[in-house]
Amino acid sequence: MATLTKDRSQNTIATPQVHVNERCVGCQECIIRCPTKALSLESEKWVAEVDNSLCVGCRQCERVCPVSAVTVEGPVVVAERTKLASHGGLIRKGDISEVRPGFATLDAAAKEAERCLNCPDPTCMRGCPAHNDIPAFIEAIRNRDLPKAQKVLATTTFLPDVCSRVCNWANQCEGACTWALAGAEPVAIGKLERFVTDNSPFEPSRRGRDTGKRVSAGIIGSGPAGIAAALELASAGASVTMYDRETALGGVMHWGIPSYVLPDNASQRPVKALVDAGVEVRAGGEIAPGSIDELLKKHDAVIVALGAPVPERPEIPGSDLKGVVDATTFLKKAKTALSRSERMPDVDGAVVAVLGGSNTALDVARSVLRLGGRPVVIHRREERSSRARRDEIAEAKTEGVEFRFATNISALEGDEGGVKYAVLVRTRQKTASATAEAVVGTESRLKVDMVVLATGYGLDRTFATALGKLPLIAPSTGRVLPDRRWLASGILARGNAAGEDAWEREFALRSSTVPRRERVWLIGDALTGPSTVVASMAQGKAAARAILEQFSGR
Repeated sequence: MATLTKDRSQNTIATPQVHVNERCVGCQECIIRCPTKALSLESEKWVAEVDNSLCVGCRQCERVCPVSAVTVEGPVVVAERTKLASHGGLIRKGDISEVRPGFATLDAAAKEAERCLNCPDPTCMRGCPAHNDIPAFIEAIRNRDLPKAQKVLATTTFLPDVCSRVCNWANQCEGACTWALAGAEPVAIGKLERFVTDNSPFEPSRRGRDTGKRVSAGIIGSGPAGIAAALELASAGASVTMYDRETALGGVMHWGIPSYVLPDNASQRPVKALVDAGVEVRAGGEIAPGSIDELLKKHDAVIVALGAPVPERPEIPGSDLKGVVDATTFLKKAKTALSRSERMPDVDGAVVAVLGGSNTALDVARSVLRLGGRPVVIHRREERSSRARRDEIAEAKTEGVEFRFATNISALEGDEGGVKYAVLVRTRQKTASATAEAVVGTESRLKVDMVVLATGYGLDRTFATALGKLPLIAPSTGRVLPDRRWLASGILARGNAAGEDAWEREFALRSSTVPRRERVWLIGDALTGPSTVVASMAQGKAAARAILEQFSGR
């Protein structure tokens, strides 16, 4: 049960009040989902009745009622979110220490865990692409049993130490938390997951090993999707070989996420787990479209877990000038330099324009700071429309990153020595989702020494002949209606954005279990386009289980 607060001075109604009108048909949807047992069934009239003294104003009953018979007035009654140490502010050159603090003590973590309602139909689990049993692991923390919390997480995720640092919780588990859906601060699910993994050694859950002929699987790609598929298969006794053109494994976890966001001990742990699980790794070799047919001769099944490492370059006059680089190239060099305490002469003391508004753009900008440069993030959309995490934007501002939202680069100017100026133009949007349009007559010039293009990633197009148009699934709201369980949970009530995004991820997760060619499965970026670490991981596990099921009877 959540810890409650009695401070309701800002509300005109002192306590939550649930009202059930004449439309109630006694379906009991509200009763079975009320986490505080404030609702029950009146046996004579067969309608819901309320004990408002037990209500905490979470509004689950209101969201799940199929006939709009329930309304809730008054405050949300929940304790304040447990405070953590604030971001340290301006950073020192070369400092790659982790920027986001976690819970320092079990007491602090347990206090936050007390805020969880332990909902009967937890929407937070639907918001999590991996469907972690969030109430169960939080209850274990509340009971101060970290080994049990770790075991709960291990049943659904191979990357809790990674996801608890890089997930956009506000758009996933925390955005789907009952408290968030009611307009209050959600339980700090991401921080609690991190506390478990930081303080209880992670051991993947082992499935029962096959007693018959083993399945042989080949996996192309060693990012989060490929790693999850490999570990799921290996833990069930399958023979797994992983192929990657890069010599270093881990995909985006290795080259794309800075160490101050994702420390090396977290990013490399799942790579080590591959070796410990007996996965054969063949890295540094050429991977081409024809490789799929060759691998099908060696393996029963092939999983294509190609990432999206190919940078998209916008058509900007002057983008071919020296000193204009893509984010992939920059991040790889920056991570190496920072890890070795080396200087990047072209960045140290330089003004670096970073074009883009994603988390990748922020990773570039914050790396520039740590290399001694002055980053200026230029994004054509308004801040409210940025794809970057809100907390990352706040952290970057605190560190000293300069932002110019509602601004675009219309041209780059320079000479044989390289780029010298970025021509900027102001933009405007009619709505938050509308295309940002340039405002004529607002041009200005910014003196720059380098420009990093962080405008997105694409897939390796050479695989199109073997797999068809990639990605196979493009996100499209309303493509397939959610099933009854999703609708009844209330996660999609009132057009909740986190709920809609969760259903899109669920559709992709279910699609990952279906082979796209005979004995060939696609997961991660190859399936959906640039995806998140946790969604890719979940698809990897799902595809692996589908393969195990298909070949289990041999």
